[in-house]
Amino acid sequence: MSIVALDGLHVGELEIRRTKTPVELLDIVDLYTSAFPFTERRTVESMAQALTNDAVYFYRVYLKERCIGMMHFWILSRVIYGEHFALAPDYRNLGHGRHLLRMILANSEKPLLLEVEPPDNEISTRRLNFYEREGLVVVKKNYLQPPYQPPSPAVPLYLMSNDPNLASPVLDQSIVELRKLVYHYDGIHLKSY
Repeated sequence: MSIVALDGLHVGELEIRRTKTPVELLDIVDLYTSAFPFTERRTVESMAQALTNDAVYFYRVYLKERCIGMMHFWILSRVIYGEHFALAPDYRNLGHGRHLLRMILANSEKPLLLEVEPPDNEISTRRLNFYEREGLVVVKKNYLQPPYQPPSPAVPLYLMSNDPNLASPVLDQSIVELRKLVYHYDGIHLKSY
């Protein structure tokens, strides 16, 4: 199995469905805007445009025909970038996130790379601890996420991976590719979507 083949997969009671059309994004808009701060999310229009990219694998998570979560991945040359991963508040702390992350890690043919907020409050500390309990490690602390929506500033985040040895030059190459493909950032300017 592979990250690209999760559509229709069942993880316990949960069903994974690939998001293929802009209309399907409506299932996750409320969760997306409530789970991620403005500076860490793209516009819905930008998400819809991203669906046309062959490297993009956006998934929705269902429980009994109700959309309760989302997972967004980009297949880069050396890593799989996990752009967003969230469950609706009523479905957190029930083990669903742990089961989904373990399924992702078991089916990743390349190292997984995530951006995570530094632990400067209870929620960000809990999120970091969750990923660490599942075997991910911080591979870079002084990382700046380019803004999704200029002229917003870059966002200081940590990079985490399930490969504790992910380092230069692979990490550096992956960051360049991530900034160019996901953020449309050429190192100097952000390009419009």
